[in-house]
This record gives sequence, structure tokens and C-alpha cells, in this order.
Amino acid sequence: MDVTVIGTGRMGSALVKRLAGQGFNVYAWNRTKDKLKDLPAKAIDDISQARGVTFIFVSDDEALNAVKGVGGDVIVLSGTYSISAVTAFNVRFTGMGKGLLAAPVVGGPGDVENGTAIYLVGGPEATYQRVREVFDRLGVVIRLPTAESAMALKLAYNAFLIGTMALLGEYVVLGRTYGVDDDTLRTLLFKTVFKDVAEKYLDRMLKPKSPPSFTLALAAKDVHYAVKSAGDAKTPLVVSSAVKSLYELLATLGFGNEDYVRAGLLELIGGLGKNNAY
Repeated sequence: MDVTVIGTGRMGSALVKRLAGQGFNVYAWNRTKDKLKDLPAKAIDDISQARGVTFIFVSDDEALNAVKGVGGDVIVLSGTYSISAVTAFNVRFTGMGKGLLAAPVVGGPGDVENGTAIYLVGGPEATYQRVREVFDRLGVVIRLPTAESAMALKLAYNAFLIGTMALLGEYVVLGRTYGVDDDTLRTLLFKTVFKDVAEKYLDRMLKPKSPPSFTLALAAKDVHYAVKSAGDAKTPLVVSSAVKSLYELLATLGFGNEDYVRAGLLELIGGLGKNNAY
């Protein structure tokens, strides 16, 4: 079966590797052709040459709105976009007789490549059944009725996770401010319902690695889309709006390439507090 990946950043490249490893005929396109080097895929010169199941992994709403004339039989939106952008894309391409699904991914590049990522697949059941063979080899699938509902669930999850990371950082900041050492901070979390969160993210926050798998700038974009999509439906997200402001401010202050989990600590480094010892 032919499969095409449009957009080969970290997530798109991981998907290419997973698909190739599962025996599919993989084609790939990227605006920057150097990002196609060393990938196990046949490079195409134009998105109109896409074949079979075409996964769209472009970066944001603006890039998605610029996707026109893409080839393939079924188009799958796997990046993270606003609901309005998904709806506009859906109208444009289903009107051309192409099947369309949204399948945003929960998990990082390593999860995609290893087959442990979660795919939130939204769209008509008949369209899904046409491409189920592909998803059966990608990872865990959660089915949603529409492309919009799949993207809404991804935005809700990302806003929840990103907000949690900001609060985890502030937990560390407040404890340190009053002399609580990191081991004690960790001990408390490990004895509560937050054990799994601390186990996965606390050391990553305190001892950052470079490059991060998900940057603060990307987190700011995703929370912005969550708040925008809720606002379009006249459903205000008060807490997420505050998180959005924090991440956007930190990105403006030059921390956009930092790991998103460090936002709570970076509040102080960025001059939002007097102590910059973190």
C-alpha cells in the first residue's frame, strides 16, 4: 500500500520511519528538501504527487491553509490545528471527492516510531475502514465521530498537559523558595496521585536535555489553538487562557526553543520574579 507524509519535521520523520518499517511504500515531501535526506521514503517534488493515504504533518494553521492540490486517495490531518482550520480544510477537500480524517497524535517522535503513540482518529467510518490497515500498524487508535471532535480532544489533552507542566514548575519554585530541597519535593509527589507525572517529567524539568522533543513555542501554539477553538464556540477556558499568556510571554522573552515542561521554572529566569537562580 502507498502512503505519503507531507511535512517531515520530528513527528513526520518518525512517522515515515514507522511506516517504512511496517512494509508500506512510503513517499514524502517537505518544503525544505534537506529534511528528506536519509529518510526511508521516495521524495516527491510536489504535494500533488502524493499517493495513497496522505498524512499531513505541516506545522500550523497557516501552513495547513496553504495546502492545495494535494494528491492521494484519503487525506489524514495528523498535526495539531485549530478547529476552524480543520473545518475549512474538510470543506475544501471533501468537496473534491477525497476522503478525509483527522488523526492527531498523542505522544512524541519516539512513541510514533516505536508504535506506542495514540492516534485520535475522527471522520466517517467508511473512510476509516479504507485505511484501517495502516492505523492497525501505527499504534493505539481512539475513534471519534468527526475530524473536528478528534482535533478538539487533542487540543483539550494538550492544554491539560501543558497547564500541568506549568503548575509542576511552580510547585518546585515555591518549595525551593522556602528551602525545600528537590529530593523532598520528589518524595512528596511520589507518595501521591501525581507519582506518574513526577516520574516522567520532574527530572526532565530539572535537568533539561537538548534538543527537546516538544518546544515551549509549540506548546504556546497548541494552547492558543485550544483557547481560540473554545472561544469560537463561545466556551471560555479561563485557566487555559492564563496558561496561554504565560507560554506566549516566555516565547517572546526568548525561551521558545526550551523544553515546554520548564515553563514554571522559566517564569523566574525570564524576569517574572526576583530570584533567577533556577
